Amino acid sequence: MEPYHMCSFTEVTVDRFSKNPVDYMNMSRFCDKQLARMYPAWNRWDSSNYNPMMPWAYGMQLVALNFQTPDLGMQLNHGMFTRNQHKGFILKPPFLRKELYDANNLKTYATESDPVQLKIKLLTGRLISLPKHWNKNGCFVTVTLHGIGPDQTVQKKSTVDRRPGTSPKWYQDMQANTMNFKVTFPQLAMLQFSLFSSHSGELIAQRCVPIDYIRQGYRSVILHNVYGEELELAALLVHVDMEPWTVYDMCSINSRDKDLQRETELQKKASDLASVIHSNIQYRKATVDAEHLAEQQATLEQYLSELFQLKYSDNFINALTNPMGATGAFPPL
Repeated sequence: MEPYHMCSFTEVTVDRFSKNPVDYMNMSRFCDKQLARMYPAWNRWDSSNYNPMMPWAYGMQLVALNFQTPDLGMQLNHGMFTRNQHKGFILKPPFLRKELYDANNLKTYATESDPVQLKIKLLTGRLISLPKHWNKNGCFVTVTLHGIGPDQTVQKKSTVDRRPGTSPKWYQDMQANTMNFKVTFPQLAMLQFSLFSSHSGELIAQRCVPIDYIRQGYRSVILHNVYGEELELAALLVHVDMEPWTVYDMCSINSRDKDLQRETELQKKASDLASVIHSNIQYRKATVDAEHLAEQQATLEQYLSELFQLKYSDNFINALTNPMGATGAFPPL
């Protein structure tokens, strides 16, 4: 197959691949060499959309969505392509182009990204147009981190401002309206600012912003409607603090490199041995006795067990889930 040939995958097929680590890895490798397109499942009668973050993490070049439906999938898509003013393609992040990249194994690319720690202070709104019956009940803002791995759907909520008018204020309670996020993979992560009515819970305005598009200091977040169309003069005023943080210390990085080499060896051995076992069983080769086949299966189980231990080592899990753990991976707060 030539590199310019494109293969199409339905949402159901890709979802099935994502549940099998080997298929997951093979799909990532496939997208290194070929053009791939994903499209919504046939049974989405309501024209809803899937979350496009994971197909992008695979490295798929074309992620098809139902543009007629203004749901989260379309809002994330709109946010992703603000990087290039919605014109043409966006280059994959460097870690997606690495030979050892494995979408199912965070260790293969955690140190290739530039993790950041964000502190968002919600201050005030500007020219927020609310229907009269909503003005009495006020509004609130949610800030949601969308990404992959540990960055998946982390949401923080502001207090409710019940004052009438078009300029809600949150700066009077800064402790409750300060939101902290640790972003492991900023190249494939977005912050979504969503403004809701506290009366009905209906979404009034929103904006998806790529993490690497955000700058420090006082910033005006221009709001859009659910279709991604800019609302005239409507905005949120926020203050952004951003600083780098590390998932690994240097010892962990050296250990990771050794683990990756061993994983590559084990994956090749396991794949080759699985093919041999499958061939022996399928064609019932007379030259292979039951005892030898049992030895092959036991060896394969050992390979898979060691692979599992490497992929989910305690050092890496602790680094992600326990910032003050014994590994010292995170700086003190």
